[in-house]
Amino acid sequence: MKLVDYKKFADTTFSKDSRPHDTTLQRWLREGKLPGRKIGGNWYVDVHAFAAANDPLVERVLAGES
Repeated sequence: MKLVDYKKFADTTFSKDSRPHDTTLQRWLREGKLPGRKIGGNWYVDVHAFAAANDPLVERVLAGES
């Protein structure tokens, strides 16, 4: 598990024109749409879980496909 501040995550994941608002990112984290957690009032994204969830190869391996 690698936790990264949600703002830094957004800056490196989205282009400047497509970056969601901070409120949207926090809502996604609260609702579980983005993997992460709140620590001491700050939100962090689990980048390893995000990468695994968005990698078709990982999804196929977990489903038992080759």
